[in-house]
Amino acid sequence: MSSSISQAVRELAEPKLAEFTAKLLPTVDPARILGVRMPALRRLAKKLLREHPQEVTEFKAAIPHDFQEEDLLHVLLLNEERDFATWHTEITGFLPYMTNWTLTDAVSPACVKGRNAASLPQLERVCLDWLVDDRVYVQRLGVVVLMSLLGTESFSPEHLRAVAALAGSEAYYVRVAVAWYFTEALARQEHVALPWFALAYSSDSTDSPGLPAVALRMAITKAIESRRIPDELKAELRQVRSTLPTVHSTVAMTSSNTGCIYCL
Repeated sequence: MSSSISQAVRELAEPKLAEFTAKLLPTVDPARILGVRMPALRRLAKKLLREHPQEVTEFKAAIPHDFQEEDLLHVLLLNEERDFATWHTEITGFLPYMTNWTLTDAVSPACVKGRNAASLPQLERVCLDWLVDDRVYVQRLGVVVLMSLLGTESFSPEHLRAVAALAGSEAYYVRVAVAWYFTEALARQEHVALPWFALAYSSDSTDSPGLPAVALRMAITKAIESRRIPDELKAELRQVRSTLPTVHSTVAMTSSNTGCIYCL
């Protein structure tokens, strides 16, 4: 039964970690946070799929879940689905519960990896649809998952234009995702991404490459911190950043892998 899976998640809880996690997830009720480490959830997901597939099916059907970590486990279970159509149907049903960055950033479907790479064009279409959704975290999901196409034959320069259309979003977590995307694009598709590291003529135009000042400053700062960006290019980016209007605010940039915060 799905209740046994919920109990298994609760048994992994660490109260001190819950307190720390709550600070990283200001949009989540602290009472919903147990404090479970991602590696432990990954191990649990694989064990459940291997030993208790029927319970997994029941658990995925029992939404909404009570705790943030149950939501995260749900995403990890979906990641293991090998059939694209099944994955797409199930994640579409879970989109209403994608309500914070840890959930969107954990999406990494096996159904488009390795021998399943033939499904990448389908993933591309799904991501582009998510980008124009009116829900903040669905938009972020589209940006984050679209990053997985940067090093594939399904990558298109038009992806950068589609993501840039969200750079002026009023939603903070969307703007951060946009900056993250362009940083990754610079590392993996430099010749295509570099023209976008310039100040846009207006915040609502993508007729020519360029980003609004806030998004551009975020992307440049993250790129400068990256070990994958050459020092010569970092020097150019610092020069661009020095010409940007000063933004009197502290912006936190979160990484799905580390939970780090970058104050710009």
